[in-house]
Amino acid sequence: MDTINADGVIAQARDLVEDYVKAEIVTVVEPATGIEVAAVRKGNDVSFLPPSMFDAYRTQPLHRLGSAVMLSLDSLIEHTNRFKDDDSVVFADDSRTAPSIIVVLDYHRAGAAADPRFGKHRSQFTFPLSDEWKAWVAKNAEPMGMADFAAFLEERIIDVLYVEDDDGLSEDVARLIDTLGGRETIATPNKLMELARGLQINEAAVVQEAVNLASGEGIVRFQSTHTDEHGAPVKVPGLFLIGIPVFRNGPLYRVAARLRYRKAGGKIVFWYDLWRTDRTFDHAFQEAVERVKTDTGLPVLIGKPEA
Repeated sequence: MDTINADGVIAQARDLVEDYVKAEIVTVVEPATGIEVAAVRKGNDVSFLPPSMFDAYRTQPLHRLGSAVMLSLDSLIEHTNRFKDDDSVVFADDSRTAPSIIVVLDYHRAGAAADPRFGKHRSQFTFPLSDEWKAWVAKNAEPMGMADFAAFLEERIIDVLYVEDDDGLSEDVARLIDTLGGRETIATPNKLMELARGLQINEAAVVQEAVNLASGEGIVRFQSTHTDEHGAPVKVPGLFLIGIPVFRNGPLYRVAARLRYRKAGGKIVFWYDLWRTDRTFDHAFQEAVERVKTDTGLPVLIGKPEA
């Protein structure tokens, strides 16, 4: 074969290949809706063009998409009321470490035979735990030396409540107080400050004795390591109440704390046990969820929406 013929064969082969693999724009009809979809066909391969390729040429988007992150419950309610319809749904996650609410604004239409929707337009809010709640829960049931315990009490003394006869305690807390000996067993903020100062004074002392009384109080006697004199008794109350919000900027909840101590190696360690914080948390969460339900008029499901 001469050079001219060879070049001709190569050119013909190239033309055939180019004709076969040359890209062309085609339309494909979606069977269920009859919508025409743009595609690129190259040989036997077909690639569909995503609608987002044409967003820059549209006067408005085809659908509402995205999740708005709200920083307050008020904002979540306002945003939901702005975009909701009759089929929007609220999903509430009652996790005690990361509680949250997600509103799916374009949720599926109600009913098994109703039209499905994308569920891609959402409003979400993650409940921020209050600084007070985090501080008290972090130290709950943690034994502390006298100096550390005294410092903690002084730092958080503003959270401790004065208890009055008509203060409206919950039924559970009132029953606990009665079981432990009545309201006279509850320590006031002043009483706890006296305890903290007494512990600081006796920080370098040796415990001589610790006596539990039937009233729920304890008396701790110290012996100074510097002199032979005995220190004055320090009364340890059996119970105190704190008023703290569960969520940031939320309402205050009264939480009972049992005051504990034990002798260890000639010294004494203190701690407190918060009573039934699970109930307090659940009540605060349910109140918030009920508010969203009332102010938006939407159904609330406990759980998470479809991904």
